[in-house]
Amino acid sequence: MTGTLAIDYVADYGGRFARLPEHPGVNLSIQLDRIDRRFGGCAMNIAYGLRRLGQDAVPFVFVGDDYGADYRSHLERLGMDQGGITRLSGAGYSSHAFVFTDAGGNQFTGFFPGPARVGDFAPRLSKFVQNRRPDYAVLAPDIAVNMIDAAGVMRAHGVPFLCDPGQGLTDFTAPETSELVSMSNALIVNEFEFATVTARCEGALRDLEYVVVTTGKTGSYCGEVVVPAVPAAVVKDPTGCGDAYRTGFVDALLRGATMRDAMRAGACAATINIEHEGTQSHDFSDYAQRYHDSWNDAPTWLAAHTR
Repeated sequence: MTGTLAIDYVADYGGRFARLPEHPGVNLSIQLDRIDRRFGGCAMNIAYGLRRLGQDAVPFVFVGDDYGADYRSHLERLGMDQGGITRLSGAGYSSHAFVFTDAGGNQFTGFFPGPARVGDFAPRLSKFVQNRRPDYAVLAPDIAVNMIDAAGVMRAHGVPFLCDPGQGLTDFTAPETSELVSMSNALIVNEFEFATVTARCEGALRDLEYVVVTTGKTGSYCGEVVVPAVPAAVVKDPTGCGDAYRTGFVDALLRGATMRDAMRAGACAATINIEHEGTQSHDFSDYAQRYHDSWNDAPTWLAAHTR
């Protein structure tokens, strides 16, 4: 996984963003009901989920001087390979996310990329890939230049990858979006991101092997394959559901699942995440049973999760 390791500050707002007063400009203040500090970063959230699902997930991320023992200990308890986590001395703060969630589950996020802007990102990643020889990669949201460089490195080394530009698209230029998509063979985005990509590079999408679009509460689709969401027993926190979807989806694909089954796996993982606080607190102890109960099916690839 390429992308970021971040510290998340997640806050709950008891009202609804849609009901806030409108006036010229943006100058609003809201009263928050709760705020929590959590482990985050899209690359790390995906790596966390894949590790929980039994994959040998290896994140490639940069951190600042504030990267602490608490996050390291958390990853050690998971048995996570930390060889790709590089601390840059003098880089200041690591990546931080500030996530505000309203009573309707709507979110507004401000993201500080931290030490992402590293001039020798591509050579560092190329050397890492050459040494580790990964079977598969996930390009999680990052700044445009890093994602484009990561795609180039994976192509150069013949590593298949899933491109997940995510919320980073907000700050991509149209040419950067087109370049990244043209270098990718598979894409996963939400509805807003899909609309953005389509507007900027519709023609390039036709050349992709597949494009998965997640649609929140209604599920996801890929071409004519449509998969509904899995109902949650309780909704505790929607933060990181997209990352959790990717863990289930990628794990299933790597185990030989069909596209439909991989999307079903993603739906199950996303719902398990939403039933927990934070993006790295859930486990998958009942994952196989949850999948079977949700879809009344037990495909052969799922057997790996029943042992």
